[in-house]
Amino acid sequence: MFGKDKNMKNATTKSNEITTLIGEGCLFEGDITSPSSTRVDGNVVGNIKGKGSLIIGDKGVVSGEVRASEVIVYGKVEGNVESERMEIKKGGSVYGDVSTKSLIIEDGGTYNGKCAMEASSKIRLGANSKAELESTQAN
Repeated sequence: MFGKDKNMKNATTKSNEITTLIGEGCLFEGDITSPSSTRVDGNVVGNIKGKGSLIIGDKGVVSGEVRASEVIVYGKVEGNVESERMEIKKGGSVYGDVSTKSLIIEDGGTYNGKCAMEASSKIRLGANSKAELESTQAN
């Protein structure tokens, strides 16, 4: 599930903190809101919002908007991304606009879209999204 690439080590370490997982071969249609880290190895058609990291594995595909404090892409994202920090790994691809404070694209990574980088970029969640995250944390 986590591959043999040495670059996956960081993602593997973060996987210890992952509480939401969309496994390889799974298709999830709808929006996901998570108070912690999420990993996608399957397909998600919908938006993903989270306070922690979002890791898109090498077989993972997200078709929708992504908002998380950190986004690491080994697979594919088709949609806009807002994050404090974003990495596109070798073989990973992002097709959409990105708003971030830090962007790293490894050799072999693909990015097509507009990028806005801010010194003090913060995830801008709407009032409903904040309430959803707070209620999820309370449970």
